[in-house]
Amino acid sequence: MRRLPAPPRQFDPFAAAQSELNRYGLPPRPDPKTRPGEAELWDRQARRYQDFDHLDPEFDRTTADRPAVGNRALGPDPIESCGYQLTTTTSAPFTILFVTWTVPSLRFAASPFGVNHFRTFAGLGFLDVHVEMSVDSAQQVTSQLWAQGVGNVNLPVRPGDVLSASLCLNTNAAGTASYFFTNETSRQTMNFSIDTGFPPAVTVNAGVSRGDLNLPVHPLAQFGAVYFDEISAYTTAGSRSLTSGQAITMVESNGATLATPVRLTDFTFKAVYGT
Repeated sequence: MRRLPAPPRQFDPFAAAQSELNRYGLPPRPDPKTRPGEAELWDRQARRYQDFDHLDPEFDRTTADRPAVGNRALGPDPIESCGYQLTTTTSAPFTILFVTWTVPSLRFAASPFGVNHFRTFAGLGFLDVHVEMSVDSAQQVTSQLWAQGVGNVNLPVRPGDVLSASLCLNTNAAGTASYFFTNETSRQTMNFSIDTGFPPAVTVNAGVSRGDLNLPVHPLAQFGAVYFDEISAYTTAGSRSLTSGQAITMVESNGATLATPVRLTDFTFKAVYGT
């Protein structure tokens, strides 16, 4: 794992030498002639987050073994999840996923355990990032950012916050992954890299999920709608639209619909509570 120093305030990535970008764990700007989409994404993020507070990442490795949401061989399970998944071929794997979403407010649904568990998630191959949430019968809500390979991450999040995540997975033998997280509401950001050993990514996904797999019953907390937007997904062969992929409707074991994905544009969808 590489935890590099945070760039100073007013750091200008456009004027920085490659050695300076490397020092802070920032990727080089892609060639706009051969990779125009990725170059535009790099420019957009560099401008947007230039004046944000950059936090030094800290992790709770005791939570790193929690199961991910979207990295099962067949993708997110409809009994637990609602969202979209897109696949590609091994000859043109996904290397970048960028997505922005709002952490929802939750309302408790009756449960014999007195608590509902809920997540918003984004996945790139075996990489996964999600906001782990809970709400109890007193309507007390908790929220915690979690990332595959490191566990809980120290970027504060709470209901109503707008989050952005960039997940990058190199196709090298080490499976080098880079995470870039931003709380746009609090104007805080962080990044770090880790060698995962993961194979190249052939799936990307995003959405919401419910439950604690250690419990036999996990009712879905009421959440209204969660919007996922500014979605950018890139393979080694170019850009793809996540919402052109498989729509995953969350269902109860009896087939009743619990949450529905609604495509809005090539780059935006919402997960809606109920039908």
